[in-house]
Parts: sequence; structure tokens; C-alpha cells
Amino acid sequence: MSQNTPSDSQLRLALAQFLFSQNIDIETLYKALGADLSSADSEAVSHMAGIIDGISLATTKIRSHGLENWSKN
Repeated sequence: MSQNTPSDSQLRLALAQFLFSQNIDIETLYKALGADLSSADSEAVSHMAGIIDGISLATTKIRSHGLENWSKN
């Protein structure tokens, strides 16, 4: 892998950030791609769901407590 190629986890994080910013859930993405979520790599789906949950929580806390104090509350 070259230095400019992101790792699998970096790609999943970038995708999760994009999906969150566009208000698209992962199941909707899979359906649009014609993929059956039940046959997808369960580890990748679980990881993506965890990232999306984390982004959602952080966004909620930033909105409530501001960028400087979000992680303290």
C-alpha cells in the first residue's frame, strides 16, 4: 500500500463522515448499491455502525456544549 492510499479503517471513517453529513444510513446505502446487508462483511458493517454512532454522539455534544468543551461533558 502506498503512502497516499488510505487504510481500510480510514476509508470506512471517511465514508461514515460523508454518510452522516448527507443524512444517509448505511442500510440505505447498501440498498442503493443493490447489496444485501445480511450477506455483507459483518465486521465492516459493525465497525461502520460504531463510527456512525460515535460521530452522532460527538456532533450532539458539540452542539450542546461547544467545540472546546464537548469531550468534558
